[in-house]
Amino acid sequence: MKHRRDIEGLRALAVIAVLLFHFGVPGTRGGYVGVDVFFVISGFLITSLLVDERVSTGRISLRDFYSRRIRRLLPISAVVLVATAISAVAWLEPTRLSNLARDIGAASIFSVNFIFANRGTDYLASALPPSPIQHYWSLAVEEQFYMVWAVLIAAVSIGARDMRRRVGATMCLLIVVSFALSVTMSGSHPSWSFFGLHTRAWEMGLGALLAVFYNEAQRISAQTRAVIGWAGVIGIAISVATFGDVARFPGWIAIIPVLGTVGVLLAGDDARGGPLVVLGIKPLQWIGARSYSLYMWHWPILIIGEAYVGDQLGTKAKCALLLMTVGISALGFSYIENPIRRSRTLVAKPIIVFALGAGLVLSGLVTGVALARYDPSISTGVVAQAPTDVVPTTTPQTETTLSSSTETTDVIASTTTTVALTPAPISMVNTGPLQAIIDAVATQVVPDNLEPSLLSAENDMPVIYKNNCHQYYDTTIKPNCIFGDVNGSITVALWGDSHAAQWFTALNSIAKERRWRLLALTQGGCPFIDVVPYNVHDSVDFAHCSAWRKSVRKHMVKEGTDVVFLSEYYGNRDSKDREFIKAKVWEQKLPALFDSLRVDGIEPVMFGDTPDPAPSVPECISARRRSIGACAPREPTRAVVAIDDVIRTATQTAAVSFVEPRRWLCSNDFCPVVVGNILVYRDYHHLSNTVVKWLTPTVAETLGSYVDALVASKN
Repeated sequence: MKHRRDIEGLRALAVIAVLLFHFGVPGTRGGYVGVDVFFVISGFLITSLLVDERVSTGRISLRDFYSRRIRRLLPISAVVLVATAISAVAWLEPTRLSNLARDIGAASIFSVNFIFANRGTDYLASALPPSPIQHYWSLAVEEQFYMVWAVLIAAVSIGARDMRRRVGATMCLLIVVSFALSVTMSGSHPSWSFFGLHTRAWEMGLGALLAVFYNEAQRISAQTRAVIGWAGVIGIAISVATFGDVARFPGWIAIIPVLGTVGVLLAGDDARGGPLVVLGIKPLQWIGARSYSLYMWHWPILIIGEAYVGDQLGTKAKCALLLMTVGISALGFSYIENPIRRSRTLVAKPIIVFALGAGLVLSGLVTGVALARYDPSISTGVVAQAPTDVVPTTTPQTETTLSSSTETTDVIASTTTTVALTPAPISMVNTGPLQAIIDAVATQVVPDNLEPSLLSAENDMPVIYKNNCHQYYDTTIKPNCIFGDVNGSITVALWGDSHAAQWFTALNSIAKERRWRLLALTQGGCPFIDVVPYNVHDSVDFAHCSAWRKSVRKHMVKEGTDVVFLSEYYGNRDSKDREFIKAKVWEQKLPALFDSLRVDGIEPVMFGDTPDPAPSVPECISARRRSIGACAPREPTRAVVAIDDVIRTATQTAAVSFVEPRRWLCSNDFCPVVVGNILVYRDYHHLSNTVVKWLTPTVAETLGSYVDALVASKN
C-alpha cells in the first residue's frame, strides 16, 4: 500500500488520546477509545494487504505476512518488557513483582489479556494496583486476531470467483457475532468483554470490511467523503471527552468511536477539505510514525514513576514523565523499530525474521522467569513476638432481661406464662482496644517474621475464596456453602460483601466449637443494603446484586436461619450518583431490613466496618520498612463516622446488636498495621486472615454466649 498520511495522523490522534487519558488530563476521561481507533486501523491495514495480495498474485503468503508482523511489533515490545522488569526491580514495590513476572511471561506469548480478564473477575485482584504492562492486553488481542485472520482470509478465498464478496460475507458474520457478544457480555462479564478478542474482533472486522470494499466506497464523491470524515473525527472527539461516564464498555456505545474511525478512513487522503487538512500536519505525522513506540513506553514509565515517587504525581512530575516517554520513544523508533522494520536483509530472508521472533519471545519468557525467581531482600533485622492478648479491656454488654411469651396483666395468670431469658443486644460503646493494639501504636519497623509475609499477603484469605463460596458476578447463591457444624441445631449466616467474608474464619471456628451451622452468603461488591452498587474497578453497575440479595433471603428462610451477621464495606458506591453510599441511605434502608428479617424469624447482628487504609498496606510498608506508622489508617472520615452513628442509632432503636471492630483495632483513632508479628491488612482495606484468626477468641467472647442465649429464648 502507498503511504497514507491520513492514517498516520489518525494514529497520532489515537495515541495522544490514550496518553492524555492515562496522564489524567481533564476533559480526556474517554481517551481509552484511542485503543479502539487502533483496532479499526489494524483491521483495515492488514486486510488491505492480504486482499490486494490475493487479487494481484492469486495467492497469500502467510510466511511474508507473519514476517512483517514480527518485524513491526516484536522488537519494541520485547525491549519494553525487559526494560520494565529491570526498572521494576529498582523502583517498584517488591510486593508487585510476583504478578508482574506472570504478566511479562504471558505478554511475551501474546496471552496477557487472559490474565487481566481473569484478574478482573476477582473482586480483590481487581482492586490491586495496575500492572506496569497492563496496556499489553491490546497488543495481545491484535496478535491473536492476526493469527486467525490471515489464515481465515487465505482459506475462504480459495477458489472464489469474487474473492472480495466471499471475504466480505465472512467478515459480516464475524462482526455480527462479535458485536452481539460485546453487547451482552459487557453487562454480565465486563472484564472478559473488555479484554477479550471475541468481543473486540468486530472493531477490527469493521476496518477489514471497509478494506475489502474500499474501491467501491471510493466511488462516493470526494465532497461527501470529506463530510463523513469530519463526522468521524467529531465522533471520536466526543467519545474522548465524554466516555469517562460510560459504565459498560465496549458494548454498543463503542460503535461511536469505531464508526468514527471508519468514517475518517473512508474519507482517505484525497478528499479535498477532508480531515487530512488537520491529520496531515507535520507534528501529527511525526507522532503518528512513533505512535507504537509511544504507546508501548508510556504506561510502564508512568506506573513505575508513580511507584518511585510514592504518591500521586503532580503536574510537573507528569510533564517530566511525558517528556521522558517522548524521548525514549523517539530513540526506540530511530534505533530499534524502524531499522529492523525496514532492514533489506530481513525483508529478503524471512527465515532470519522467524529466528529473531523466536529469540524475542524467548527473551520475554526468560525475563518473566528470572523476575519470578528474584527474591528481594526486605529484611530489617527485627524479630517480633506473636501477640497473645485477645481480651477486650471492657467486656461488651451481656446482661439479660425477662421476656414473656404471652401478655398478661394478672399476677395470678402469670404462673402459667412461659418466661425466657433474652440477652440484651451487644453494645460496644464502652469497649476499649486490645492491649496488643495499644502496644503496637509505637511500632515503626517491619519484623522479619511477619505473618503473612509481605510477598504473600494478598493470598492470605479465608477458604471461601478458594472453594468459590465467596461469589462474584452471580445472581443466585451457592446453596452448598454450609460450614461450622453441618448437623448443628442452631443456624447462623454470614451475609454481605468481601468485608463480611473477611470474618468467615473466625465465625467458622466459633460455629464448630458451639455446634452452629454456618451459611456463607458473601459476594464481592454486593452489599446487604438494598442499593444497586457502582463498581469503580470494573466501571459498571452491579445490577446482579439485587437478584442475589433476593436469593440470599429465600435461602436463609429455607435453611431456618436463626441469626444473621451483617457486614459490608462503607466504601461501596451508589449507582445513582456513583458516590459513596450516604448515611441517609443507611438511615432509610436499615430499619426496614431489621424488621423484614425479624418477620422471617431471623435475628440480625450488625458488624461495623473495619479501618480503611488509604494505600495498599503491604506495598506501603514494603517501601517504608522503618516508618510503617505512615501507612496506618487514622481517624475515620466524616462519612464513616456518620454511617456508624446512623447504625448505632438504628440498632439501639431496634434493639439489635452492633459489633464495632474498630474499637478493638484502633487506639485513639490510630490503627496499627502490624501487631507483634502479625500483618493486620492484606491489601487496601481487607483484614488479613492471620489477624482474624488471632481475633477469633475476642469475637467468640463477644458473640458466642449471646447467640446461644438468643436462640434459646426464641425456642
